[in-house]
Amino acid sequence: MFKIKRIFESEISKAYYFGYFGMNQVSADDKLILAMRIENYDKYPKDDDKAEIGFFDITDSKKVFVKIGETNSYNWQQGAMLQFLGPDYKSKIIWNVFKDGKYQSCIYDLKSGNNTYRDAIYNIAYDGQSALTIDFERHTFCRRGYSYGNIVKIHKNKKIFSNDGIWLIDLKNNQKKQILFIEDLLKISPLSTMENSTHYVEHILFSPKADKFVFLHRWKHNNGIHSRLLISDKNGNDIRILCDSGRMSHFCWKDNRYLICYGGKKNKINKLRNRKFFLKFLFKPLLPIYKFFVKDSTKLSKMMTGDGYYLIDSENPDSMRLICNCVRSQDGHPVSIPNSNFLITDTYARSEIKLKPKLLIVNIVEDEFQVLDELESIKDFDESAFRCDLHPCLSVSGNIITIDTMDKKQRRIYAYKIERN
Repeated sequence: MFKIKRIFESEISKAYYFGYFGMNQVSADDKLILAMRIENYDKYPKDDDKAEIGFFDITDSKKVFVKIGETNSYNWQQGAMLQFLGPDYKSKIIWNVFKDGKYQSCIYDLKSGNNTYRDAIYNIAYDGQSALTIDFERHTFCRRGYSYGNIVKIHKNKKIFSNDGIWLIDLKNNQKKQILFIEDLLKISPLSTMENSTHYVEHILFSPKADKFVFLHRWKHNNGIHSRLLISDKNGNDIRILCDSGRMSHFCWKDNRYLICYGGKKNKINKLRNRKFFLKFLFKPLLPIYKFFVKDSTKLSKMMTGDGYYLIDSENPDSMRLICNCVRSQDGHPVSIPNSNFLITDTYARSEIKLKPKLLIVNIVEDEFQVLDELESIKDFDESAFRCDLHPCLSVSGNIITIDTMDKKQRRIYAYKIERN
């Protein structure tokens, strides 16, 4: 199906990583690969812990790390939202920092070496002019592995913090306005599990044309986390539910209309899980028995929960259908190859059931997959917030895949050249 060649490995004497999947880690000319260099990765970063921001020039035989800045606002899953800025994806680099007592983003101009500061970003439109963001101060209390801890404002540590939500940033004119409020989400098809739960939003993603975006509304209740996928236009209007099974996790846009998502489609079992009475009196007592007889990461378990990769039509979500059944048994981080029927994704390291992290490419139409690489991990970190998911990124050109890895017992960055047979 595909030929693949590993063309870059960060040095093993130092620890490097990038962050979340699907972001622009490689410059449009396939020359530079962005990276963060760190000292320790076995604890949450503290205020005085700094990551160096820089890049490797893979056309240079020496491939040395070139430092361009620093940050002390980063986490192990999403990094510092480091990426090349559109529309050219080669002249400017952006990442989050903590500066002057607040979270900001730093825009670095590769030609001049100058920095420009804007509000902290979560997701950026293709043209590099607009960004979406959340309240990072609030998110610290919701999901520490995906947030920053530079400032702790205790008054935001509430189950529902008033006026939490999503903001639209004009990066060009340095303007920011709130376009979505958490209170409004609670009014959309409310469920009993919402009561007395901690609500937040995350995993915001602009569509390729940036005329709309999708996001997860999540709430933590006594027996887990409910995740539902919603869509909105660019200005926070026309908010609709795309999937409310409670089990949505990772997703990407296939094109400006269709999404590929890993999660669950509504069935009789996860419909019951949406009810507070069922969770309290039946689900929790029966869960140990279920786990004893039905092992995780098997097709049987996914059939019962409804989990798998799905194609969702943003204009007709009821037509949501299962795809990629060949890799259904394991959640991953999907990245669609534009103008094709191929999907890049990964699998988690699960040492307790002897599963190694794998980089995969999937033919959606033929329902076939190819293992591009199988790697090692550090067992002690596999089931923790300090784990290293592969988080694949595809270059703008579509020629290079990059991943984070703990292969060879070190946090590293690998890059692969892909060619179609």
